[in-house]
Amino acid sequence: MQILGMDIGHSAVKIAMTNAAGTPVRAIFPSVVCPAVEISDDAERSRASQEAVHVDGRSYFIGETATLQGRRSAVTGLNEHWISSPEYAALLLGAWRSAARLVGAPLADPMLVMGLPTHLFTRQRDALKQIVARHLPVKAINLRVMPQSIAPYQLAMFTPAGTPLPDRQMGQESWGVVEVGYFTSDFCLVQDGRWIEKASGTCPGVRVAAEYLVRQIARRDLTVSLLEAEEALARGEIRHFGKRLDVRPERELAVRMVIDEVVDTATRLLGSYVRSLDGVIVAGGGGELVFAELQKRWPLCQLAENPRFAVAEGMRRFGAAFAGVWHPAAASG
Repeated sequence: MQILGMDIGHSAVKIAMTNAAGTPVRAIFPSVVCPAVEISDDAERSRASQEAVHVDGRSYFIGETATLQGRRSAVTGLNEHWISSPEYAALLLGAWRSAARLVGAPLADPMLVMGLPTHLFTRQRDALKQIVARHLPVKAINLRVMPQSIAPYQLAMFTPAGTPLPDRQMGQESWGVVEVGYFTSDFCLVQDGRWIEKASGTCPGVRVAAEYLVRQIARRDLTVSLLEAEEALARGEIRHFGKRLDVRPERELAVRMVIDEVVDTATRLLGSYVRSLDGVIVAGGGGELVFAELQKRWPLCQLAENPRFAVAEGMRRFGAAFAGVWHPAAASG
């Protein structure tokens, strides 16, 4: 059985699965969507066609093509009702296509595991299942939706094949998770193998830094888009009339906002438990931004393996474990 972990984040879509040889493979593309436009250049039109999808009779560009061709009209879905939008459906279809490219063949009755921010999980789980059923050929029995914050825990507990790690005792260990994403940062506690509701929660993610950076750069009488601000967070500079303009001072202030928000929320939710935990996993695309500060406070913190892919890969491993329990014959295929 093919196992697919699909993390449709607000910054990037991450896909984790195994190929025909059983080797884990991954793909990533920006979570950017724009209406498709006619492209006259033959080579560019051919490239753009690889990132064009159709939703309810309308055509959209996604990923790098959307970033380049629709920079001012691009949508990244910064709202809580994003999963109900045609842009989300476009990314869903694009992720499915990318997964098929990873294995070099159409997907054949795979198990699909997806996640939602912690504070939206209860409200949107059923809605997400309906959206997937509408757009993808996935059987209901093969679809699993989980709070995305638990996925890095699954990554730490299971082997790539979905079997329990020999040095882990899931029913006897307690772990916290701090997953720093773009739209939200999510937190959870698993105590003796059981999810603890009151220690789970959400705060704003790295987007607050990008939004702050837009405002700070505006004080220089410069207008940048949110996409440009995201690039500046990574590079510390923006393009300006053929030059590279240093915005590292503004970037440092912006990153500090994220660190303070995440550390304060982690302390509020996990602080009373942390002394008795086996560890705290820090994951997500923004995980490296806050890891050093959290580890100062809590030395038992550990950075997840490839933190940006921790959610997608953790979901894939959970799917492999689930398939092994409920579909033993399929688990080896």
